[in-house]
Formats: sequence, C-alpha cells, structure tokens
Amino acid sequence: MELAYVCEWEKRPKSTHCPSIPLVCSWSCRNLVAFTTDLKNEDDDKEVSHMIHIIDTEHPWDVYSINSGHTEVISCLEWDQSGSRLLSADGDGQIKCWSMSDHLVNSWESVLSSSLDEIQS
Repeated sequence: MELAYVCEWEKRPKSTHCPSIPLVCSWSCRNLVAFTTDLKNEDDDKEVSHMIHIIDTEHPWDVYSINSGHTEVISCLEWDQSGSRLLSADGDGQIKCWSMSDHLVNSWESVLSSSLDEIQS
C-alpha cells in the first residue's frame, strides 16, 4: 500500500478557561442570559479574570463580555424585575450593580458597588 496523504493537526493553544470553577447563570425577564467564566492570564497562571457575559437570546451570536473586577470567584448573579440591571457578588463580599448604558444590551457599566466586611465574633 502507498501512503495517499497525511493530515497534520494544528496544536491548539493552551486553554485559559478554569474548568474547576463553577459557572453561575441567570436569565432575565427580557430574555437576557448572564453567565460567568474565569480566565487565566496567559502571562501569569496565578492571575485570574472573573468575567461576566451577557447574551440576548434573540441574537445569541452577540456576546457582551465584562471583566468584572471582582477579586474572588463570582458566586451570585441576579437580575432586577425590569431585566435592565444585574447584581453580581463574590466570595469576598464585594457586590456590584451593572446597568445598561443608553438602554443598549451590548453596553454595560458598573453603576454601584459595595463591599461587606466580615462579621467578627
């Protein structure tokens, strides 16, 4: 038998997603879906960016991603009743409120933030 052809597969880049960290997801009354991912910094494996992604289910190919600035893993995402504001909270007690800029689904900004101090006994 003769060799007819050879396939050489491109090496895939090292994944920057942290699969061991649980995903948090929330669905709004406006059919917006928010979910989290944590990405490792390519230069420093110990540095992680805690990301929030927002998808309009009518246009799922348009994903708006936010580097949340949270210092710990995001443990909670919750929409308000209008579906235009999103609350995120992390394990350190940092809470952020995200709002649409100019009522655009693909433009979000942190409008409020607060940090809860640990209760000392």
